[in-house]
Amino acid sequence: MSNINKMLESTSTNQHLFVDLNEKDGETLSGGSERFTIYNETNARIPYTVDGKLTGRPYGDSVWTTGRGGTIKFDYDFGLAGVQLRTYNLADGRKYAFRYDTRTSYTQDIELFDIT
Repeated sequence: MSNINKMLESTSTNQHLFVDLNEKDGETLSGGSERFTIYNETNARIPYTVDGKLTGRPYGDSVWTTGRGGTIKFDYDFGLAGVQLRTYNLADGRKYAFRYDTRTSYTQDIELFDIT
C-alpha cells in the first residue's frame, strides 16, 4: 500500500472516530453547562438530586444549571420501604414535570415527564 493510501486510510478512520465521539460524548467533551427546569405538579414533597446535589425545593419548581451532565435521581414510590430509584439524564433547555404516574395501579407513584 502506498504512503498516500495509508495516510488517507488513517485520516478517514480518525474522522469516523471524531464524528462518533462528537455524537455520543459531545456534552462531556464540550465542558459547557446545561440549564433545565423541573416543576413539581404533585403537591407532594419530592426529594431528588441533580448530579448528586439535593434539591432545596422539594415542594416547588427549580431551575438548574450544571456542568456535570444533568443526571436526576428520585424515589418514584414512597409507599414502599427503601428507595425505588429512577435515574434520567436531563437535556439542556428542556422543561420537566413531576406528575403522578397514572399508568401504574398505585396512585402515589410519580414519574418525571418531559413537557417541552
